[in-house]
Amino acid sequence: MVAVVWWHPAALAVLVIVGAALTARELAQLLVRSPRQHLRALAPALAALVVALAAVSEGERVWLGALTAALLAAGLIAQLATTEQHRFANWALAAAAGGYAGALLGLAAVLRAMPDGFAWTLLALVVTWAYDSLAFLTGRSIGRHGFMTHISPRKTWEGVAGGTAASIAATAAFMPFLPIEGWQIVPLGVAWAAAAQTGDLVASMVKRDAGAKDSGHLIPGHGGMLDRVDGLLFVVPAVFAAAHFIG
Repeated sequence: MVAVVWWHPAALAVLVIVGAALTARELAQLLVRSPRQHLRALAPALAALVVALAAVSEGERVWLGALTAALLAAGLIAQLATTEQHRFANWALAAAAGGYAGALLGLAAVLRAMPDGFAWTLLALVVTWAYDSLAFLTGRSIGRHGFMTHISPRKTWEGVAGGTAASIAATAAFMPFLPIEGWQIVPLGVAWAAAAQTGDLVASMVKRDAGAKDSGHLIPGHGGMLDRVDGLLFVVPAVFAAAHFIG
């Protein structure tokens, strides 16, 4: 992963397209209550196009935008051929799954193309990994007070605190490589920790609504793609905002 991020923005864009498409496919499988396969295909195709829109030059966006609109229209028109219930809702859910994964992950391609883009993108990955790892370890070892248990029963305030500390530490570690000032470390670390936790909670909410433990079975024993990138979906936009305003 680090090698792809370092190599070239285009290489990362390809990786993000694949990740966003797989994430959107899992979301559609969880949300769409229809056996029609074109709806399951709409989500990953839309996610890939949205990432591509973010990654290509301005001149190419017109054609990709037109293709995206045509894809959405074709998916909706295809729903006219069925008599099943909730036709528009199922199309809207498939489109939302593609837009959610593509728009949020797609910012990684934009982030990588910015000045100091490699360091900013690597920071997003490290912050997410650090938050998830220490939140899990702290919550499992000393967690006693529940946090948002109506969505994720095992979440604890202790885990949130541990993950936030890890996020702050990860932010501090990147000070030599990015234009981050000392007074910004704690607020940025806390903001990015909140983003990671929000992404995790949103994914848990979707899985809970769908009655599923994991988003998929892409990685045996570790769930699906959404289970791996749920926090990153929100950390990337949060880091992008910081890079835009202070970078």
